[in-house]
Amino acid sequence: MEYLGQLIEEKCSQKLWTPVKTSLGGLPFSHLMFADDDVLFVKADHVNCSTIRDVLNEFCSRFGQTISEAKSWVFFSPNVDRDIRESLCNILGFASNPNIGKYIGILIKHLGSPLDVNFILDRVKQKLAGWKTNLLSSAGRIILLQASSLMIPSYVMQCALLPTKILEGIDRVNYNFLWGSFEIARRIHWVGWNKVMKPKKEGGLGLQSAKGRNIALLIKLN
Repeated sequence: MEYLGQLIEEKCSQKLWTPVKTSLGGLPFSHLMFADDDVLFVKADHVNCSTIRDVLNEFCSRFGQTISEAKSWVFFSPNVDRDIRESLCNILGFASNPNIGKYIGILIKHLGSPLDVNFILDRVKQKLAGWKTNLLSSAGRIILLQASSLMIPSYVMQCALLPTKILEGIDRVNYNFLWGSFEIARRIHWVGWNKVMKPKKEGGLGLQSAKGRNIALLIKLN
């Protein structure tokens, strides 16, 4: 992969590859490499896309490798015209995709919609749905929430502020599970969720809200 990086830097020095900047005064960047995955950044025009194709062809021919078109795609800025997108995709040989996907379970693109992270809420629901609430005591439910349900979103929470809808949905699922309440069998919630989340020394159960945990993890990262 070092040789691929050298090829890209050579094209940049020849002004055939226009790197991308995150701001007017920011540093330009042309590529990022993660193990077996590469992310290439260029200005969306025919010259740059042709250069990408030339670089990839040279790299593959030298090392006897091929690019998997099924696992490669192009992400365009919303400002790029649809006809231009099709033309550039034809040059690259890759399909356009509005979703860049994930890397090690984390969305590469910044969160733009609750739909992007619905999988977190679904995962929490699936985890708790596998347990028979009636067979667990109240203490057992609390332990399960602390050990699994509250920890499932933590991985993504360390890198992104989740939408309010998702955070409220996680709290709602946990709260219902605590009292054994489901859509087909509603049960009374004898204590409010705000009281349940208080520390034990203040009369609560010490459970954390999804939003509070998300903010705390981001502050720690910062």
